[in-house]
Amino acid sequence: MRLIKVGYIFGLALLTGCASGFSEVQPGSLSVASSSLTVRPSVAWNKAPKGPMDVKYEENWTQNGPLLDSIRFIGGLPEGEAITKQKKKAEQKVPTFQADMTPPDLVSMIESYYRIARQAPVFNIEDVSPVSFLDQKGIQIDAKYVGRDEVERRARLVLAIKGRELYMMALDAAALHYFDAAAPEFEIMVQRAKAD
Repeated sequence: MRLIKVGYIFGLALLTGCASGFSEVQPGSLSVASSSLTVRPSVAWNKAPKGPMDVKYEENWTQNGPLLDSIRFIGGLPEGEAITKQKKKAEQKVPTFQADMTPPDLVSMIESYYRIARQAPVFNIEDVSPVSFLDQKGIQIDAKYVGRDEVERRARLVLAIKGRELYMMALDAAALHYFDAAAPEFEIMVQRAKAD
C-alpha cells in the first residue's frame, strides 16, 4: 500500500509541472501515434511526452500519472521494427515485428517486451482470446506482472495486423483500483477505434 501512495505522489508531481511536456487530451475523435489509428475517448486524458524507449509509432496517455495507469497506442508499426527502442549490442532483445506473426508469436513478443524492456521479473499471462480490432481478427492478452518497484500491475493488450503493419492498444495499471477504474474507458476506445 505504501508503494501505491509513493507512486501516486510521484504521478501527481509529474502531472502538476515537475515534468514538462504533458498535454490534455479532450474527448472526441482524434488520431494517435502519428498514424491512421483513430480513437474516441469519452473522458479527458493526459498525453505523456515521448520517453527514451518510445518508438516513433507510439503515444502514451495517463489519467493519474504513468506509474498508476497508462494507455499505450502503437499505430502502423512496420515489419522489422520493435515495439520499443533497443540498444544494438543488448544481450537480450524484444523480437521485431513481422507481418506473418501468428498469435503465439505476438504473445511471445509481448512477454519479451515486459520481461526485457519493462524489467518485470514476474510476468504471468492470464488469458489470450480472439477479438475483432480495427475490422481485423486480432488477439487480446490479459496479464499480471510485478516490476522492479514491486507494485502488482495488470495489463490488457489488443493487437491486430492490418496492411502488414501492427496496431496495438494496451492498458497498463496498478492492480489495486486503477486497472478496474480505467478498463471500461479502454474497452470503449478499443471498440470505437479505426484505422484507414
